[in-house]
Amino acid sequence: MKSTKKMLLLALSAVFALSLTACSGGSDNASPSASPSEPSPSPSASPSASAEASPSASSDEMDFDLGGRTITIAAWWDATPAGNTPSEKQILQNIQDLQKKYNFTLKFENVAYDQVAEKTTSSVLAGQPFADIVRLTRGWMFPGIIGKDIILPLDDVLTASGADKEKFVGEPVASLATFGGKLYGWGDNPYFDYSGILYNRTLLQKLGMKDLVEYVKDGTWTWDTFKKVAAQATQGDNYGFVDFSSDFMDFALASNNADLINLNDKKQSLDDPKTLEALQFTQDVMNSNVFPAGTRSDYQYPGPAFRKGNVLMYPVYNWQTQSVKQDMGDVDLGFVPFPKGPSASEYYTAATEPSFWTIPKGVKDPEKVLYIFRKIYDVPPSDEYPGQSTLESTFTNQDDIDMAIEASKHLKILDYKLLMSVYQNDFYPMVDDLTTGKKSPASAVEARKSIFQKAIDDSVK
Repeated sequence: MKSTKKMLLLALSAVFALSLTACSGGSDNASPSASPSEPSPSPSASPSASAEASPSASSDEMDFDLGGRTITIAAWWDATPAGNTPSEKQILQNIQDLQKKYNFTLKFENVAYDQVAEKTTSSVLAGQPFADIVRLTRGWMFPGIIGKDIILPLDDVLTASGADKEKFVGEPVASLATFGGKLYGWGDNPYFDYSGILYNRTLLQKLGMKDLVEYVKDGTWTWDTFKKVAAQATQGDNYGFVDFSSDFMDFALASNNADLINLNDKKQSLDDPKTLEALQFTQDVMNSNVFPAGTRSDYQYPGPAFRKGNVLMYPVYNWQTQSVKQDMGDVDLGFVPFPKGPSASEYYTAATEPSFWTIPKGVKDPEKVLYIFRKIYDVPPSDEYPGQSTLESTFTNQDDIDMAIEASKHLKILDYKLLMSVYQNDFYPMVDDLTTGKKSPASAVEARKSIFQKAIDDSVK
């Protein structure tokens, strides 16, 4: 295993030069576009060690006195380092040393998920930002909070704090947190995320079926193969697949390198051929007979159905996998990327909605605040390769770890979610038209193209 880890570390040096073409529910069944469920702090949702021991921070020390002020870091979870790892112990020591050196007190504030954006906005508009650093999801940031001028653009602040943008922020975060040519947030570096198909290997072996890992290895893990495997597993009291309708559409879009809008071109892409392929695939699967009993438009349906042990495949995000494995006990669960779409050249993965650390407008001496943050978390990483602790606490089979790493290489952030508040009343009927088989994809999108385009025109300047 040790030699394998070293090989993975070398391989992953290329992983995070991502070909990115573009944080979710507290319940592992929740859909970020269908439920107000609180996102779990993953993948990039807690302050963590930088990718390197020190390059994230300038070698030049800043000299200042904060006059005993309190610096508050706010998130929708308790971001206080627990001190369970060497890195966390060093972070706690850094906090102690920096508080003494720069004369401040650090406070971590836990704000309810559904109150973070409102509290940030109202406090800034009142001229008294409630925290110096706040964690915000990408969807909250744009277009709403950024459009209201609530958080600071960070390019000048980074420079003034002595930070190297490439090393401290890194990709893909720099791209994801940039709007209108300005950077508004930072996350963990390296950023790690993946999603794909969690499958019941115990059931698969009982049915005498080929392991799904082998399809990936021989290059045949495609949408067509997926449908054949799901049909093959549907026999007796067993079923091939389970998922919630709009979640599955997200996986289908991502796996075909498609989206419903194109922010770069400022155009709707509902009628793009790649999008229509993904919508047709969604319709085909959601109207097949490979599902157990349940309502496919209910986001609470898939998780419990899969946990019963008689369903072969279930699409998941990384934050869901551990709880499913824990709940299913001795069942051997495997993992493969979501199957490759016909217009995709790689295994694109539907990424969890990103979230970033931001500095609200009105924060005093933001460059000093950012400098303190960088110094607190500037410690050597605990992992030998990105995602190691997450992957090795989730999977015991090396094939599954390798497949999760493969799935992490090509993240696809679906931009259409940024404007969901504008067109959600049209989005869900469109999904219903598709997944109940009422209309063809072309017909389902035709009536919505102008609505999606207007949302872009009104929001993207």
